[in-house]
Amino acid sequence: MNQPEMWRRTKNDLARAWAIARKDIRIYYFKPPVLMFGIMTPLFLFLAFMVRRDVDATELIPGLLAMTVFFGASTVTSAVIPWERAQQTLDRLLVAPVSLPAILLGKAMAGVVFGILLSLVPLAIGMLALGMSVTNAPLLTLTFILSACAFASLGVLFASLPTQTVGDIMMVGNMVRLPLIFVSGVFIPLQDMPDWGRVIAFLSPLTYCNDLMNESIAGSSYLIAPVDVLALLAFWVIFLFGGTRLHALARRA
Repeated sequence: MNQPEMWRRTKNDLARAWAIARKDIRIYYFKPPVLMFGIMTPLFLFLAFMVRRDVDATELIPGLLAMTVFFGASTVTSAVIPWERAQQTLDRLLVAPVSLPAILLGKAMAGVVFGILLSLVPLAIGMLALGMSVTNAPLLTLTFILSACAFASLGVLFASLPTQTVGDIMMVGNMVRLPLIFVSGVFIPLQDMPDWGRVIAFLSPLTYCNDLMNESIAGSSYLIAPVDVLALLAFWVIFLFGGTRLHALARRA
């Protein structure tokens, strides 16, 4: 395939992926499972850990932002695909002139937009109501984008389970997501963890998101920003490629 032809196909796939994302945004954003797992779960976790602790709320905002983008971006993607399997609309997409990677990319795009938009709410509350300041706005913007891409791709990976029930996907997803919150430095700083705890933390994509949030807002982090950025990029590629491969294998089964 020559370069112009490859570029034309890439542009067509991106346009089709964005069309799928816009359709998912319009139809699925206000579904109860998306609102409950994407909004209520991080909010209640934040309130549970803030109550009766002698900690300024603004010190917990970076962790709340990390949890919000984590749940928001991964929930949409992992919920939409089983819904469409049950309604057989996914089958119609698969026989349309659009590739499987483009379909899954479109699903992930919807999750990226949802995760970013959702996380702007606690950011606005922190800045307008609690007087929180942002140390590095460009880095914070990059953090939102990279984290949402990685977490939405994790949702693609969750949705590769061969089920048409959203509850099954959410159960498996929360079995992974909830433990990650407690080992990723959101509530217990990485420097306060034992060595074995930090080893586990470095296997979590949320660790690098939370570290970048702290660097962007408070100006302090455990790792350096380039390491966090590269780690999120690596997780993004691994999750999206792995999810695509598993979906392709499921189609052949």
